[in-house]
Amino acid sequence: MSIYHIERGGHADMKRVYPMMTFDFHKWELPGHLEFQRAMLRGCELLLLKDAQNIECGYAVMLRHRLGGYALLGWLGVYPHVRGNGVGGEFLSLIREYYAGWNGIILEVTEYPELEKAVKLHNFYQRNGYSDIDCRYKLAGRDCALMYLPIDGPKDISPIIGTVMRGVYACLVSEPALWRYISIEKD
Repeated sequence: MSIYHIERGGHADMKRVYPMMTFDFHKWELPGHLEFQRAMLRGCELLLLKDAQNIECGYAVMLRHRLGGYALLGWLGVYPHVRGNGVGGEFLSLIREYYAGWNGIILEVTEYPELEKAVKLHNFYQRNGYSDIDCRYKLAGRDCALMYLPIDGPKDISPIIGTVMRGVYACLVSEPALWRYISIEKD
């Protein structure tokens, strides 16, 4: 039994968590605070990781396409005071349980394989059940790995990845802005 659980955060939580996100992510990979607030009105979800004493230990921002049944784990952070003891893997398990009944969860590993940190993250996600999607993926012009964890959906979503990404990003950006921000090419 886990000592952690997930609670859904609201707009006030996003306002409080966003400054922490600026330390965990590069400016180019992090939309503005107001963009997240607007996205939350359109289906984006802030998940807060809490321990048995209800102390916050991390966050995950999910872009969701309810109709398509996919969620993008866009931004995940575990707070420094609990890092390194399997908490990240536990958080991923809880997110998977939270999205039980959905087709699957997608995530982006930025600057992969250029940075050693990105390679470690990629390996971490693989150990937690995520696999690479068969495509070349760029985010803001930088090479990234696009990974997928099937839940109740197909094992391979590479044939429909453009449609899936359009659906999950719809709550955050318009379609013309999306295709300026991401690029997907089939191998």
